[in-house]
Amino acid sequence: MKREDGTRNVEWTPFHAIGHDIKVAIDNGAPMGAVILTYAAIDAMAFLSMPEIKKEVTREDYIGWTEKYLKADQGQPYQYVGIDVYGARCGLFHRYSGTSNLSDKGRCRVFAYHDGSEHIYRPRISDKLVLISMRRFVNDFFGAMKTFLSEAITDRDLRSKMSKRMGDILHVSSV
Repeated sequence: MKREDGTRNVEWTPFHAIGHDIKVAIDNGAPMGAVILTYAAIDAMAFLSMPEIKKEVTREDYIGWTEKYLKADQGQPYQYVGIDVYGARCGLFHRYSGTSNLSDKGRCRVFAYHDGSEHIYRPRISDKLVLISMRRFVNDFFGAMKTFLSEAITDRDLRSKMSKRMGDILHVSSV
């Protein structure tokens, strides 16, 4: 349904589906699947919020969304850095690895994953390696998505961008 300004009303169903799929992966013993889905979901969020003149999400859009929204609890020893998260995404998507082209060149930290509750980062031992709690990463993303969607309710420009792109977000329908 289109609004007077020519945009569609933002429908929240895809966001529920994204969250549901991530949660199902975790609950069914596929935590790395949940992590991969989370990186893909960040791509989708960056797509929805990128400048209107753009057609494809870029590294800069992904990093920008991550820097703005993805936050670790203040008590965590590692606070997300956009290029680190992007490099980790590339490592998993392109190599199914903790390393990526960016980490090979020393441009980002390497993420390794564990099933504990806290991120582990000890720069005195190695400032290039972060042990990421898979559950915490997923929960931090859920918090980021909540903040992003809350902002979309009050920010007319963001809501407009999202509205115009929601039709491009994957919808699964019953047949």
